[in-house]
Amino acid sequence: MPRIILPSISPGDREVAVTDQNLKYLRDVLRVSKGDEVIVLDGQGLALKTGVREVGKKHILLEVLGSCPIDTESPLHLVLIQGLLKGDRLDFVIQKATELGVREIFPVVTERSQVRFSRKLEHWKRVAEEAARQSERLLVPVIHDVCKMKDIFDSLEDESLRIIFSESEKKDFNPPHSIPGSFVYYMVGPEGGFTDKEVQGAKESGFISAGLGKRILRAETASIAGAVLLQFLFGDL
Repeated sequence: MPRIILPSISPGDREVAVTDQNLKYLRDVLRVSKGDEVIVLDGQGLALKTGVREVGKKHILLEVLGSCPIDTESPLHLVLIQGLLKGDRLDFVIQKATELGVREIFPVVTERSQVRFSRKLEHWKRVAEEAARQSERLLVPVIHDVCKMKDIFDSLEDESLRIIFSESEKKDFNPPHSIPGSFVYYMVGPEGGFTDKEVQGAKESGFISAGLGKRILRAETASIAGAVLLQFLFGDL
């Protein structure tokens, strides 16, 4: 069943008018017609089953048929703290992290970041939304504003597991038997990795330093490998 994401929906809605980019997707790409069913999500946990009542040039009217239980979310609240990457590599990371069940992404400026960021936040949010729709997730990951590493540490959940993956670390991650709470934060650096000073700062904020095997991984590969590893150990893979 096709699905779209409309943050404005609420549990009491009886009908939903589609007028944004989802209009082109439903009408021109999927070519829905009267009577077809569509799942509408708000990206924060609400899912409605709807039926197409009317297809027009400027809108599609959907009738709400009821709630739609969706069980595709990991019990793990996985948060990626990602050093800014060149070109469209961060788009790739956001897309794949979304598919792998990451709940939040913090793009961070590091000492080795060589990226100019401007007006990219809305673009990254659209990347996450599209990836969430394609992977049939209930939730769209929260993409936070770009910030500095030191500004993140005070905002983290107290009851959490924290890992910084560093290519200079020779020790692989040794997982604990259990984790405090459901939050796991993992940090991956930009091209060139983190500096020793940054790794030390993370350790002082409760992060465990770990490697990801004997081979050197590209930054975007490390982000994906970290998500897979942590979902396998503590989530639903």
